[in-house]
Amino acid sequence: MKSAASLIALFGLAAVLTACEKEVRSVEWYKANDAERMAVIIECKSNPDKLNKTENCINAKKANREILNPGR
Repeated sequence: MKSAASLIALFGLAAVLTACEKEVRSVEWYKANDAERMAVIIECKSNPDKLNKTENCINAKKANREILNPGR
């Protein structure tokens, strides 16, 4: 019985840690921090199925578009 409770606790901890995302940065923050913006974009491209829908990927890509196309 003790091992079953430990297993349940372990799976619960894994679920919590998996759900945690890095601190969400704004579009403006990514526009002001070139190296970090590019690092996030590269990371997003390395695992698009998992990362493309995260707020950091969305914000970093939006910041990049706004920098490359300032009038739009």
